[in-house]
Amino acid sequence: MKHVSVVEATHVKYGGRWEKIVAKTGIDRNGKLAPPSAGGFSVVTESGKTISMWVAQAYDKRSE
Repeated sequence: MKHVSVVEATHVKYGGRWEKIVAKTGIDRNGKLAPPSAGGFSVVTESGKTISMWVAQAYDKRSE
């Protein structure tokens, strides 16, 4: 498994578990991530959890 940036990611690892990403916030059209001073970035998982940049352990890009 190759870990990737949140911009390319389809899955996020947190709490030792992987979940599919369904939405991302704090990332502009050019792939620039919002800095912590601007609220940072986060992802929303299939289960409805919002995972912030502070909680995410890793990101992965998977084909399904």
